[in-house]
Amino acid sequence: MADARFALLRREWPLALGALSTALFLAFGRAWLADLSPPGWYALLLGWLFAAIAICAFGVVRHAESLAVRVGEPLGTLVLTLAMSGMELLIIAAVMVAGPGVSSLARDTMLAIVMIVLNGLVGVSLLLGGLRYHEQTYNLYGANAFLSVIVPLSVLGLVLPSLTESPPGPVFSPLHAAFLIRTSCRARSTCCCSSRT
Repeated sequence: MADARFALLRREWPLALGALSTALFLAFGRAWLADLSPPGWYALLLGWLFAAIAICAFGVVRHAESLAVRVGEPLGTLVLTLAMSGMELLIIAAVMVAGPGVSSLARDTMLAIVMIVLNGLVGVSLLLGGLRYHEQTYNLYGANAFLSVIVPLSVLGLVLPSLTESPPGPVFSPLHAAFLIRTSCRARSTCCCSSRT
């Protein structure tokens, strides 16, 4: 019985790392984050938090992928999509709770995520694929399907609030928000369905 628990802990060490980091920052976080002027201390805390978040995120992806393999298609795609969306939502919620009370914070965070995904991840993927395989082939139908979903949703969600005049400031009216939510749900299901064909 003890061997089984030790094997489980050894296999799920990212969860233990995340729980330990959370407990330590709940207990000592105010004192640790009170003065970040020493560069070494700042670098230590930044590296620790970045590593803990990245390791835990990869642990979530590993679990979501194994669950997706078990349930098979088309539910597997939905499981992976929900896992990624859940992590993005939690990160944005954490930024909004801990950051200043600015209404545009969620929109700015989403813009950063879109830029990282479209520029950073695609660029790194192309660079690494080019270095390894020299000439790559890609699925033009899948790329067109994802771009035809990402570009309109990015414009509707990130640009449109600055151009509308119904509420003051760069925010959605309830009707605009309901339209974007409905469009996002339909686009996500269309995109997931098209990626399986």
